[in-house]
Amino acid sequence: MKPKPIKEVKARIQQHRRVGVDYFRLRLLCPEIARLAQPGQFVMLRVSDSSDPLLRRPFSFFRIFPPQTKKRKRPEDEGALEICYQVVGRGTSRMTQLREGERLDVLGPLGKGFWPEEGRSLAILIGGGIGVAPLVAWAEQLRREQGKKKRFSKTSGNLKEVLVLIGGKSRDKIPGIREFMRMGLEPQIATEDGSLGFQGLATDLLERELVTQGHKSAALYSCGPLPMLARVAQITDQFDLPCQVLLESRMACGVGACLGCAVKVRDRTLRGALEDEDARAQGAAVHLEDRCGEEMAGSWREGLAPIIAEPPAFFRYVRGCKEGPVFEARDILWE
Repeated sequence: MKPKPIKEVKARIQQHRRVGVDYFRLRLLCPEIARLAQPGQFVMLRVSDSSDPLLRRPFSFFRIFPPQTKKRKRPEDEGALEICYQVVGRGTSRMTQLREGERLDVLGPLGKGFWPEEGRSLAILIGGGIGVAPLVAWAEQLRREQGKKKRFSKTSGNLKEVLVLIGGKSRDKIPGIREFMRMGLEPQIATEDGSLGFQGLATDLLERELVTQGHKSAALYSCGPLPMLARVAQITDQFDLPCQVLLESRMACGVGACLGCAVKVRDRTLRGALEDEDARAQGAAVHLEDRCGEEMAGSWREGLAPIIAEPPAFFRYVRGCKEGPVFEARDILWE
């Protein structure tokens, strides 16, 4: 597949406002990147023209406004991106001082975003804390595709429905609730302190849904803290459902050069090769048994026993910024 182009632009800040105790939303006019952007991908922002902070910061898309060729009614119809960020360090603290009208150095779109799972009629989006943000952009795209199918199809049997399960420590730690509701979705909400919705975790909502409703034709898309993603992966594996997870790894370059965002994944290629080798060995054993008798063949199998009983670790490292940040949950080694 031909790699998609990456743009570096000076984007003008159209809107910048606080939306929670520690959360801010930043809208950037940059049609070059908005035209190419996909939910789950990200941009790298240089938050200052000085060398402090030195490195760019990665941010997933909260909303994507592709350039409109006709009927431009809003300023963002020119082509804009919106990110939602949490103040956690010096870089994001510096970002809070940015003013509308200023220009930011933006590199993107980067990485691999979410993709639709074929043959699945329900998309379950599950997010925690600031990890809810990229699911808003994905829900918008799914709803747009759903609207197109409704316009061109008289049947609704194959339409992809969307179910949203989100959580956070408290009600002001969950972004995107209004955006989901504007799409006509009714998110199920969990808070640890019980200040909004169900008191508990988003993964509790997921378990309840799958146990009570089944949802055998569902595909899951998730973003949030690593322990939450590991639990989502465990639950979806138990119910044998496909699941994609967006890993929010620390990144220095965002283009695969520094290897600072390495992710440990299962090596299916190596596993397949060794399984083929094992199958050939098993075939050889059967052939040997036919020719020499079961006793001799049995002693030969014992020689293979250590290899079969203690297989090597089938893993490798990939770059979160290039091969991700969205991965199949079953590929990740959750350690």
